[in-house]
Amino acid sequence: MLSDTLIAGLRRYEIGSKLRALRVKKKLGLVQLGEHTGLSAALLSKIERGNLFPTLPTLLRIAMVFGV
Repeated sequence: MLSDTLIAGLRRYEIGSKLRALRVKKKLGLVQLGEHTGLSAALLSKIERGNLFPTLPTLLRIAMVFGV
């Protein structure tokens, strides 16, 4: 479980909304992004909605698809 302080710190980065913006800009659906990253659409959806914070390896897999 993450502490409230850690959760608040991670929320400031707005990872989910940034991920969604990148995905929409590239005109990719969650399933398509999942195919490129090897991650499930459900996991990606949870990250986008802010229900889950990605691990560093997961974040890197996503970043590599978008070249960021």
